[in-house]
Amino acid sequence: MAAVCLCGLVLGGCSAVSFTVDGLLNAPKLTEEQTEIHQALIASVGSNITLKYPKSGDNRSAYVIANIDNEPDNEALVFYEYNSGDIGDDGLRVNVLDKDENGKWYSVKELAGAGTDVDRVIISPMGDYNRIDVLVGYQTITSEDRTLEIYSYRDGDFKRVGLDTYSVLETIDINSDGYNELITIERSTNAETGAVTAKASLLYIDDGEIVKEDGIDMCSNVVSYASSVTGLLNKEHEAIFIDGVNADGNLQTEIVYYRYSSLQNPMQISSDKLLPRCTRPAGYYSADVDGDGIVEIPYTQPMTGYENAISDEMVYLTSWNVYEDFFSLNEKYRGYYALSDGYFFSFPNRWRDLVTVKRDTDTGETVFYKYGGDINSPMEEVMRIAVSSKNMSDDFINDGYTVIDSKGQLDYMVKLPADKREQLILTIDEVQNNFYIVE
Repeated sequence: MAAVCLCGLVLGGCSAVSFTVDGLLNAPKLTEEQTEIHQALIASVGSNITLKYPKSGDNRSAYVIANIDNEPDNEALVFYEYNSGDIGDDGLRVNVLDKDENGKWYSVKELAGAGTDVDRVIISPMGDYNRIDVLVGYQTITSEDRTLEIYSYRDGDFKRVGLDTYSVLETIDINSDGYNELITIERSTNAETGAVTAKASLLYIDDGEIVKEDGIDMCSNVVSYASSVTGLLNKEHEAIFIDGVNADGNLQTEIVYYRYSSLQNPMQISSDKLLPRCTRPAGYYSADVDGDGIVEIPYTQPMTGYENAISDEMVYLTSWNVYEDFFSLNEKYRGYYALSDGYFFSFPNRWRDLVTVKRDTDTGETVFYKYGGDINSPMEEVMRIAVSSKNMSDDFINDGYTVIDSKGQLDYMVKLPADKREQLILTIDEVQNNFYIVE
């Protein structure tokens, strides 16, 4: 598994590892257009640079190719730093490249970035479909806070049009007006008391200026934010689901959406009721488990038979909940979430409290058993799931496994007992209908 994932990471070109431009030019999978951009950049700034890769978001390349001026052709944004060590050459740079009348790439302008690394790059119209804004989040090693710079490329000029700070940044049409807005979460510390608070705010661009509406409070017990994802809330509202780390090191989810002409955060308003259902160990992030556009929030409790297990031996039963109106979380699925393998198996109703899970230490497979009252006693196996690289799948298939899903170079396979007299044994169709790869 590790070897396959590492191979995919390297071949995918999405690693945060920096490469020299010369090294990237020699990479085997560059397109003709990418090579031309590389050469134009080197002609402008020289080859003694290191590319900087965005660490999150949809655009993970140091070369972001997109239409940022609403003209027919694409432009390219490049992020890098100089290797010279000379005073004035330190710091991150962003360079926009365009094509001349002969279709040749050239550097338009270089600007200094507001950090040592690129957090994310967002390209989106913000309040005016006739203008496309480039939003770049920067971060530094010494600070948890990030800096947002908004750039505009119009009439041949690449310039900054806005600046802000954030801990979480998402772009979404949160108020359903047909235009994207920015939602930021910003933490601040009271200089006198040392108290840390956080607010979520809605930002938009009006006549080239950032407008920031009054924010709403976030939960006060969060020490850092680990993840955020956008999606539907109860099939009606676009929302942001923010997973934060609390003082105990656990994850908890807050939801920011737009209603009654303002942002809402039900977890902060009704924290005593909702947070206990939104808090769980690290690694269990909110996700759209079944791909229906609605984001589910995980909640964990000990799997059957593990009620008295120590933390190192604990196996969790995971519930995926959806938020409903009137401060209610309703369970949508309940089952086993294999964090390391990236899948969730929803238990059918007839498995409830009767099936448990153990890891086969010899093969690494997940084995599902009919619980007999003692997790350490022999139990009847009702199913096992294996994850394998595609080039090894035939060995499993020859041993009685069936491929139920695939992702990239991985196959997810199940093996069911040959004796089907036990009522808890599922059909292949039941297995496939209850199996989800969690993105």
